[in-house]
Amino acid sequence: MKEVLAELRAGDYVRAEGVDTRGHQVIRVGDLLAPPKEVTAQRNGRRERGWRLYVGLAGTAISERSTWVTLFSNGGSVEKTSRPKEGAWSNTELRLVPGVRAGSDKMTFYFGGKGGKRSKEPAEPVVLAGITYTGDGRYEIRDQDTDDVLLTCTLQSQIWWAAAPPPAAEEESAAQEQAEGAAPHLSVVADTLSEVDDDLGRPVAHAHTGKIVGYLREPRHGAGEWRFTPIGKVTK
Repeated sequence: MKEVLAELRAGDYVRAEGVDTRGHQVIRVGDLLAPPKEVTAQRNGRRERGWRLYVGLAGTAISERSTWVTLFSNGGSVEKTSRPKEGAWSNTELRLVPGVRAGSDKMTFYFGGKGGKRSKEPAEPVVLAGITYTGDGRYEIRDQDTDDVLLTCTLQSQIWWAAAPPPAAEEESAAQEQAEGAAPHLSVVADTLSEVDDDLGRPVAHAHTGKIVGYLREPRHGAGEWRFTPIGKVTK
């Protein structure tokens, strides 16, 4: 265990399995917020030497106990793992969404509805969501724009989610797009809209408002480049 921990650095993206401050088994996924610390912690009703890791959303204070996970020499594990890519969908328990416990009121993610084995893909419409702990082990997933409650669930509930940029990064990106006159944040809507235009391609909707902002035409016969035509340049 010491050898594994020696390879970790603050800022690494990790998946750690161990126990929380009450001795309950937990899995934490996120940024390693500080170097591992050797501690004496509760395990099976007694105190044992182990290593405490602080894992959560980048920028969260390590004083937040919801980031703590303790590993022992013969119990627990930690490994570096891939950071979720923005827009890449996962169907997992809520507890595996990075930062869902620590600093939950500051985090956002794309929510695609309930998950589980029978759910094959995210449900429409996909929205940018935040999360609030309401007590008694219950969480509310809320629409960031309207504050409507989309789902009340527990950490064990299966949901569809995808990583979203931090609010500051999202605002900066939007400001940059507006300054440069770039196209708005887009999402391709394939089968829920009107017939595909043979010349223009598939209708494309704004990711948040759902309004048609243009058309996306895929390469003809598998060759060439994808072409986006803004709605303002559609002449027919």
